[in-house]
Amino acid sequence: MSITTQRVRWDLNYDVHLGATWGRFMAGLTEQKILANRCPDCSRVFVPPQAYCESCFVRTDDWLELPAEGSVEAFTVAWQGFRGGPTPPYAIAGIRLDGASTLLMHYVRGLDLSDPAAVREQLPPGSRVHAVWAEQRNGQILDIAHFEKV
Repeated sequence: MSITTQRVRWDLNYDVHLGATWGRFMAGLTEQKILANRCPDCSRVFVPPQAYCESCFVRTDDWLELPAEGSVEAFTVAWQGFRGGPTPPYAIAGIRLDGASTLLMHYVRGLDLSDPAAVREQLPPGSRVHAVWAEQRNGQILDIAHFEKV
């Protein structure tokens, strides 16, 4: 008999070194600013920011502040939870902030998730959303508590 899967349980606590680029992004969140950077060659705007353009392989040192509003391009609903995560169900969307070339993944709240069949109509592609800021901010992605429909 061959064993093909094995159940593993990890309970990890760890610190992540953000580096200069993500550190600046997170510091901006404490001031209710969504910082992005732009590639000097192709002009793509990255949020979250990247140290180098993934297409041109050049440093992205041109920083700008984006508005806290954008459009939903895709979303999913998590119906099952995991240890340390939010209580399901909850929606996560790929949001293109105004002026950005990339998507920011974040929670969307204010939707009625009680009927799975009706969720899609509540947040069609192109739906406008805006950031809702956490009252207490300390340089984490959840300084943006969530997004909600405009």
